[in-house]
Amino acid sequence: MSALKLSSLILLVAVGLVSEPTAAQSRDRGPIVLELPASTRALALGNSFALGFGDADAVFYHPGLLDRAQGMAASLQRFGANGTLTTFSAGRSWWGGGVVLGIQQLGYEAPGQTPLTAAHILDFPADEASLRDDGTVGVSELVISAGYGRRFMGARLGAVGKFVEQRVGYLKAGTMAMDVGLAVSPGPVTVGITAQNLGPEIAMGGGEIPLPTRFTAGAASRPAPVGPLDLSAATAVSYRLDGDVIPSVGLEVGYWPVVGRTFVGRVGYRYLSDDFSATPITFGGAFFGDDLILEYTFQGYESGDPSHRFGIGWR
Repeated sequence: MSALKLSSLILLVAVGLVSEPTAAQSRDRGPIVLELPASTRALALGNSFALGFGDADAVFYHPGLLDRAQGMAASLQRFGANGTLTTFSAGRSWWGGGVVLGIQQLGYEAPGQTPLTAAHILDFPADEASLRDDGTVGVSELVISAGYGRRFMGARLGAVGKFVEQRVGYLKAGTMAMDVGLAVSPGPVTVGITAQNLGPEIAMGGGEIPLPTRFTAGAASRPAPVGPLDLSAATAVSYRLDGDVIPSVGLEVGYWPVVGRTFVGRVGYRYLSDDFSATPITFGGAFFGDDLILEYTFQGYESGDPSHRFGIGWR
């Protein structure tokens, strides 16, 4: 079967999945930074990570891909005037595999009260659109990740250790967590499974804030030439312990008029519950100039200003 047919199959499977409803969602778990798309490219693909590529942002998605993660990437996403998400990742070959570092930092405002308690923090709005809202208390969320991956008996295995910290007003607490994953590449398709945010709750405000543990299965095709274009597809299905199932799918189209200069268009679909006001369709683009990568992604909402994400990388 050709890579193009496999790409089409991936898309059809994901479209079928998005027809299933998800459960209603509320902020009953830990830092929201752990649930936001952590990659400019993945956000444009509906938060489906492109498993067939060696992006260092794999540290945020699939530890099974870390054996070949190379280069550096940084991104900035603005949520109105109050919310800012920044990410950084870097990877290189080491000890027969690959080692990767990742950092995510989110700052925003939330409705506050005195005294702050864990129950009140868990009552913060779950919708990422709320990151644009004015609030009475400042919130800062930080995740520092370090992972290692390598091949073993034909499979690609990896693990990521995380330090997760949350600051809400005068409260501050942190915990440790882990991601584990496995990936295989049968032919032109890479398939991966991952368990993320495995760890104890954050003890804060006289209570405990559980982490958003989730399990994800993803697949992506390698680029297939179609005339002057290169096409690739990616899809993922995530299951959270609260019962939510979140499928996504994305398509990437590349055009390289000159060797070493590639223009890329991306579009994605992410199925969310009714509690989310983000539009399900995202889109973006990128320019690959030799080793330099410039990226952009647009995320709209049902009302109010959209969110823009910019990324820069080096391969």
